[in-house]
Amino acid sequence: MGSIFGISWSMYNGYFPHRDFVYIKPAFSPFFHSLPLYISEDYGYLINRYFYFIQVFSYSYLASRIAFKVLKLSSKNLYFIAILGALVSIHNYPPMPWNTIDGIFFSVLGLYFLVSFSKKSWSLILSALFLFLGILCKQSFFFFPLVIGLFIILRKDWKTIGVLGICGISLVALFLLLFWRQNALDPFIEQLFSFTTGTSFIDTALKSYYLAIKGNIISIVISIGILWLLNKYSSKNVKFFALHLIVVAIFLWLYWTNQSLYTHAKYGIIHLLWLSGMSYSLFKSFYNRKYDILVIMFALGWCASISNGYNTPIDFSTPSILFLALLSFKDFQRIQKWLGILIIGLYLGTFYYGYQFPYREKPRKELTHHVGDIFPRLNSVYTHVSRYEKYRNLKELSERYSNYTILPSMTLGHYITNTVNPIGVDWVFNHHLANELQNYKQKLKTKNVTVFIENFENHQDNYEESSQLTMHVVKHWNLIEKTEYFRVFQKP
Repeated sequence: MGSIFGISWSMYNGYFPHRDFVYIKPAFSPFFHSLPLYISEDYGYLINRYFYFIQVFSYSYLASRIAFKVLKLSSKNLYFIAILGALVSIHNYPPMPWNTIDGIFFSVLGLYFLVSFSKKSWSLILSALFLFLGILCKQSFFFFPLVIGLFIILRKDWKTIGVLGICGISLVALFLLLFWRQNALDPFIEQLFSFTTGTSFIDTALKSYYLAIKGNIISIVISIGILWLLNKYSSKNVKFFALHLIVVAIFLWLYWTNQSLYTHAKYGIIHLLWLSGMSYSLFKSFYNRKYDILVIMFALGWCASISNGYNTPIDFSTPSILFLALLSFKDFQRIQKWLGILIIGLYLGTFYYGYQFPYREKPRKELTHHVGDIFPRLNSVYTHVSRYEKYRNLKELSERYSNYTILPSMTLGHYITNTVNPIGVDWVFNHHLANELQNYKQKLKTKNVTVFIENFENHQDNYEESSQLTMHVVKHWNLIEKTEYFRVFQKP
């Protein structure tokens, strides 16, 4: 279902983030994805799903344009590199609104306006704006403007750093003023740092890359051997094809063994590609400053990977694709057309095969029941029989009760039933409530909320530990009725 769009629905219905509900990230992503609701409430869900692909292919294209311009590469294969970068990037979560994707999207836009228009004042202002919006998507993107600023200072481009600095300070001031006027500034600061600890930063930003090396020593040695043989005995086109064939083979093996890319990407091939590409870029930049752009792009991938949930740089794979191409060719004009078509076909094949096993769903062949028959806002969405019956059960309950919320994780429940969540938040795990557990217990009671609780005893998540608000209701509220998929509780 996705948690972002559920929050977008609350904001669309008048809730202000941090003041009216807890949110542990900057809330620009939910606001951004609420905009399609002003076009169509009924199709906002599908618009956002398709927009995911537009975002990924757009920032892969813009990143490729930036790199080709700065590295002075032949534009003949620009679209080819952009398509490969996007295809690898979408080998992960289902398409949905997502902070990380938004952060990359706006950060690449900021980098594009910084690099592509000869540092005109209007382009620098737009660059600062988009970099700021990237920051407002997720805490980990705080680092990206600092990386850019560092490289600008090293180049002693004081005009650029001055314009970006003044614009950045102005935007921060306007943002803080807005939140202060909305009585949301204090809760924003408290919630923003409630879950992002120094330990989690070390684990996701540093340790995960160390574990990628530690857990794949044999694979690394074998890969170095293969690379040496390819350099010595094969043509550049064969080498380029072989490198991608290794990536494709690993993807297929992970899918075939029923390990989603979510499982492997934490400490797998994408981390190793990032490490190899960043090392290559740093080495080259010591001798030629034009390679700084690759270092900056890999830094953006690193920012995207800093996540307690989905700790991988796969969402911005364009720099890694550029690295593989540069490792194989000095002149991109030598990439054969038939080879490009073959490699794109391979990645489309892995994408098709992998998505026969959707994340947290039954295999695609079992998704035969059209949920749009129950909730029109899920038109064209299919699921398996058990989940279909669960949604039908929810529709029946929503017609018999009012002023309800659904715990702990049915994040689009209010959107599909066209109701407003009385507590504003749909994702009620402990860390997402930012130390506000007692306040939410009281909010449920004072607002006289009826609570639908999913029957979670056999669920893959242990809600008894991870959602104390859910367990509080189960243990202390009155059970009104129980169905196959939900229990209904009201306050004692």
